[in-house]
Amino acid sequence: MRIPSRGFTYYKRAILLLGFLVFSWAVIHSGDAWRHYPELIVFFFLIFLAELLPIKSPGSDMDVAMTVPAILGLFLSHGAEAAMTIGPLGIFVGVIIAHWKRNLRWLLDMSSYNTATCIIPIAVTCATYELIGGKTLAENPDVAISSVFIPLFVAVAAATVSNVFVFTLGLALNTKDPWRLALAQSIRWFTPNFIVTAPFGMVFALLYKQFGIYGILLVIVPFIVGRQALNMYSAQTDAYRDTITTLGTYMQQYHPYTRGHLERVADLADKMARHMGLSTQSLMYIRDAGLLHDIGKVGVDEAILDKKDRPTDEEWAVIKEHPIRGAEILAQMKHLERIVPWVRGHHEKPDGSGYPDGLKAGDIPLEAAVLAVADAFDAMAGEDKRIYREPMTVDQAMDQVRYGAGRQFDPRVVKAFMQVMDREESGDG
Repeated sequence: MRIPSRGFTYYKRAILLLGFLVFSWAVIHSGDAWRHYPELIVFFFLIFLAELLPIKSPGSDMDVAMTVPAILGLFLSHGAEAAMTIGPLGIFVGVIIAHWKRNLRWLLDMSSYNTATCIIPIAVTCATYELIGGKTLAENPDVAISSVFIPLFVAVAAATVSNVFVFTLGLALNTKDPWRLALAQSIRWFTPNFIVTAPFGMVFALLYKQFGIYGILLVIVPFIVGRQALNMYSAQTDAYRDTITTLGTYMQQYHPYTRGHLERVADLADKMARHMGLSTQSLMYIRDAGLLHDIGKVGVDEAILDKKDRPTDEEWAVIKEHPIRGAEILAQMKHLERIVPWVRGHHEKPDGSGYPDGLKAGDIPLEAAVLAVADAFDAMAGEDKRIYREPMTVDQAMDQVRYGAGRQFDPRVVKAFMQVMDREESGDG
């Protein structure tokens, strides 16, 4: 289990303190809001339900709870104090119930921190909205919904920026990933929320204005139906991921010498891609490409691949066809179309001496160049029993990778490789 860094520990304490201060202020000033306690209770359960039934983000382990639109509706209908008290309470209780089987100390710590990180953007939303002259239904029941639109979008934009900042800082301190990667992940997660949050908050406010609290209840059914549809899509994505694992396992059963090699290549390629700040799509698929980069060897005679002597020229010609075979296999699967050129190009070299297409620097996909370094390093320093030379030490293999920069390997990838390895050796990986 990863031990939090000292920086993240201090950061978490600061967020908890700030969240507690904001919540305490809201509680002290929320006296008038409690006159409508039946409606606040309904909002509490709506927020609690959204937190308890999150939507699984496809292709990741992240869950997305649709609590923010409900909190926005609460703010527009009952004011900032209600939003900053009922909202966090609903989130906190929802997280506790959702993870009640976990260790109590961890549960309270995680729930408190998660709630505190939510309080800050809620407060930013409310403060920004009021600073630019936005009016809530609590202040003016006759306010036109159309006049709410622009202030609400500005307020949500400000909250999104604060959310990205809070999340990026925490993620970078906790995972020790490069700042640009943490920022990219934050933007990827919060930008969709910005697009949908304000409109849905408007829907909540409109339903409340037209039908009172019964209008809010109308949201529950479509929310549950939509959640089920998205979770089904996420399950399909998980099934696709399982297919990747199955193909990789099959490869290892077919050629036992690859056991461990594929996972190590996938792991190293993933670390380098993250360090280099590659695109979100590349980060999503680079590990799959690492697991499947040698899938074309399934069609190569075992006697050639498993021999311990150096292959003949004719045998090398057959082996060199495996990137083409692998690309042809993967091209048959729509979900894997993105990694086809990566797998085909993982033996290309910047000087044009690689195979199968003799591509030169500038024409080789960067992801293929990442796979090339990961594959070559593990072939030299890994536990591959097939190879016909003695395995190198890690330092010797690193020297070979460094020596190949510009000729055999992309210099950008070599630089990232060295930095990742230095981080691993220092214990910061």
